[in-house]
Amino acid sequence: MEYFYHLVPDPFVGKDLIPLNEMDRESELYKSHSRKYIGRESLTEQTIPLLNCKWNDVIQFSSVHPQLIIDKLREIQPDFKLYRAKCFKVSVLEVEGKYEGVIFDRNKAQKKGDFSIHTDDIRPLSSTQYKELNHLPKETIAFWNRVKEEGGKYLWFPYIPHIFLKGIVDTTHFEVIDLY
Repeated sequence: MEYFYHLVPDPFVGKDLIPLNEMDRESELYKSHSRKYIGRESLTEQTIPLLNCKWNDVIQFSSVHPQLIIDKLREIQPDFKLYRAKCFKVSVLEVEGKYEGVIFDRNKAQKKGDFSIHTDDIRPLSSTQYKELNHLPKETIAFWNRVKEEGGKYLWFPYIPHIFLKGIVDTTHFEVIDLY
C-alpha cells in the first residue's frame, strides 16, 4: 500500500487539518503556521493547477516518510532537534474520491526563489498515479548540505514530491505514528 505523511501539529486540537486561508488571521495558530513562509511569501499566492486554488487553500503532505528526513538531517546536522514527534500516515486509498487532490513534483531545475507552479508539475492524485518515495531525492540532500555550508534555513521537504488535498481534511481515521 502507498502512503503519504503529515506532521501532527503541536498543539493539535480537534480532528481537522485546516488550510492557512481558512484560519483566523489574528489567531496564534495562523501566526505560527504562516511563519514558515517568511522569505517565501510569494509561494502562498501561487495558484495550483487542476485544483484552481492557492497554496494556502490546501493541506500539504510528504511522499517521503518523515523518519527518513529526520535521520538524514541528524546525519548532516548532529544537533538537530525534533519538536513534533508524531505524524499522520495516510493511505492514498483513504482519501481517493473523498478530497480533491494532486501530486506536486516541482521541476528540480527551477531557479532558487522562483515559486511558480506549472501545469507540468501537477498530476491528479489517484492510487494508480501515486507512488510513495522510499528514499530522499539527491537534490534534497544537496540542499541540506548547502545550508550546512552556507547557512540558511533547513526546510524539511525541499525537492520532495508533495500531495495536496484541497480544503479542510478530517484526520479521524488516519493512522498516527511516532517519530524518534
